[in-house]
Amino acid sequence: MFRSPFKSSRQAFTLVELLVVIAIIAILAGLLLPGLASARSKAQRAACSSNLHQLGLGIQMYADDNRGSFPETTHETGQTNRSWIYTLAPYLGNADRIRLCPVDPRRQARLTNQASSYIPNEYVAIDLRSGFGQVIESFRNLNALKNPAETITTFEVTDSPDSVSGFNDHTHSRNWSKGWAAVVADIQPDRHRSGQPSPDHSRGMANYLFACGHVLSLQARGLKERVDRGDNIARPPE
Repeated sequence: MFRSPFKSSRQAFTLVELLVVIAIIAILAGLLLPGLASARSKAQRAACSSNLHQLGLGIQMYADDNRGSFPETTHETGQTNRSWIYTLAPYLGNADRIRLCPVDPRRQARLTNQASSYIPNEYVAIDLRSGFGQVIESFRNLNALKNPAETITTFEVTDSPDSVSGFNDHTHSRNWSKGWAAVVADIQPDRHRSGQPSPDHSRGMANYLFACGHVLSLQARGLKERVDRGDNIARPPE
């Protein structure tokens, strides 16, 4: 019988060969996916950092227009329209975008309630007063801070359901000397992480805005170690 020299001699894959190919693809995917997840996480953290940087510029412009004073909170006024979220809006290009972190799981609720993914440090937002209303301690003037480069003005707020209220617009950081539990009741030090949070929220990092305008990403574990040593990380240096 005559056989054409042009007839294909190619054979189909055997089951073993097919399984080998699938295994190779699975291995490559396993190697690539963590890298892609890490890159995505870094991009989101960078976007959050950019938000805080823009908030920092807004704070500085507000202070320039108000003799160095930081924006107010609802603590003394009791009015959400006097909160920093409103008073900084004219200094920000897109306030509704800037006040929300892209990885905040409660960002939609915060948008609805005029709240924010970021929360001002009580020390720079509220004066400490006596029972008679006299100011005992104040860090509310940007120009009077002894060391702006080491003074945190804004944190990433806790994921707690209670934090989505517009009245939750400042930390209670004068109570942070009570320990780590008091800190994580106000802020989310592990906002940027891979996987589920650890029970004490010490695995991961968050972004922090300083009075000089720069933003740093700090590891939660390092902050917890400082708090455990008795350091109030929110208190401005004197």
